Order: sequence, then structure tokens, then C-alpha cells
Amino acid sequence: MDCCLCSSIGNSYRPPRNTVCVSCYEGARSIIDLCRKLEQEWRDDGELDKGKQVVPQGLGYAFKQMKHLELKEEDASEKLEFLESLVEAFRLGMHSDVELVTNDGLSLHAHRVVMATKSPVFKAIFEADEMKEVHTGAVHIQELSHDQLKYLLEFLYCAEIPADAMAEHGHALLIAADKYDIPVLSKVCEAFISSTVCPSNVLEILELATLTSATSLKETAISVILESYEDVVFSKEYEDFAMKNPLLLVDIQKEFIKDLKKQTNTGESYVDRQVFLSHQRM
Repeated sequence: MDCCLCSSIGNSYRPPRNTVCVSCYEGARSIIDLCRKLEQEWRDDGELDKGKQVVPQGLGYAFKQMKHLELKEEDASEKLEFLESLVEAFRLGMHSDVELVTNDGLSLHAHRVVMATKSPVFKAIFEADEMKEVHTGAVHIQELSHDQLKYLLEFLYCAEIPADAMAEHGHALLIAADKYDIPVLSKVCEAFISSTVCPSNVLEILELATLTSATSLKETAISVILESYEDVVFSKEYEDFAMKNPLLLVDIQKEFIKDLKKQTNTGESYVDRQVFLSHQRM
């Protein structure tokens, strides 16, 4: 029978008892479940009365909750737009009170209060004043170039980084985010880099993930290795990687063994598996 919701038949026609297809039924249930979850989260956050029990009322209830969510999104957008003036203050150097010198000898001017409130490491630096030069008052950020520091600072002001900047400087920004304890930036960098992992760069990214304690990125990298182990493991790069990272080699082998247990019916030969494991021990 045709579904009364998604059917291409005109609105004037309805099957007996308003038949609904499986896809629409499951979609409606998922929407209602999502709305119940959102309402409970709003109660936990104190936005709604906790004493009032959540009682779903079908798709009408779901529509009402979606409208509430739309209003919250509009409110958040207005607040973000209001805060965009902060990044303009950085770009124009308005009332800046700290000079930051990068590894290429160039400098940027920013605001201590913004940096200190977004990074406990910057806060400690400013309070201890350990990196300030007596004559210039400059703070040296030796691990970043001018462009890399500019994008890091802009993120502190507006929580955004252009995609092209992330593509070029994502690795350096992830390392800096880890060093200066900026978890939101770490999360953004990790998500972007995860989308770029492939067999040709997976070993480099695995090292990066380990260096920065990026758990999700590390899992993604190991997953790519398992999916393309012939291309990765029998490469010259892997031999160099194995010499430098014996502990990561153990991690890969453990995950490979776990994966084997899950794929007992894939048809992969025992010999193929033993070749891989013997290469791991080299």
C-alpha cells in the first residue's frame, strides 16, 4: 500500500486507515525519541521544570520540540554574531596589551584576558611572567609560525578556523592546542584531521595522535591501517615507523588480533594473517 506521508499520490487520496510505511514509521519514532532526549537534557540543564514528567504526544509533540530547538539555535546565532566584534578587536589591534613573537621573527598583538580565559597555560605564563623579555615585554611562541599563531588566536576569539587554514596548519594547531590546553581547539583539529586519514599519511597521523593524546584520531588511524594493512605494513615508511615507535607497533598488533576475532568468516587465509603478524615482529 501507498504511505499516506511519503506517497507521490495527491493529497486528496489516502489509503484506508492512513497507512504508514516502515520508513516513515521508524523515522517518526526516531524523531520522537530524539525530542524526548533533548527535553530531558534541557531539564538537566535547568531550562525546563525538572518536576514535570516528560510525556510525549506523537509527532505534534515532536514538532513543538523542534520549534523550541530552532528558537534556541537562532538565539545562539545572535549571541555568536554579537561576539564577532571580539575577533575584529584582535584583527585591528584595538587596545591590545601583549605582543607575541613567533619562530619566524614576526609578531602579533592580542589581549591577555582573552588568552588567559581560554587557556590555563597562557594564564600561568602571564601570571608567572616567565617568558616576558625585560626590554620589550614580548612573549615568544617558538613552536608556531606567524600564520599558525594568528589562526590559533582567532580561534580563541571566535571559535572558528577557515577550512583552508586547517588543511595547511591543522597538525601544528593540534600540537599547540595540546600544549596550551585548549580542548575545544583540539577537538576541532582532531575531527578535521580524522577526515583526511588515508594509507599514505596514516603513519604520520598516528604519531601525531599519540603525541597529542588524541584518542579518537588514534583509533581512526589504526582502523585505516587495519583496513589497508598490505599497503601500509609492506611499505618502506612502515619499517622506519616500526623502528621509532615500538609501543605503537604493539598497539597495532593488539587491534589486529581483535579484528581477526571479529572477522572469522571473511575468507582471509591463515597464511595471510601469519605473514602480517611475522612482519609485525620484525
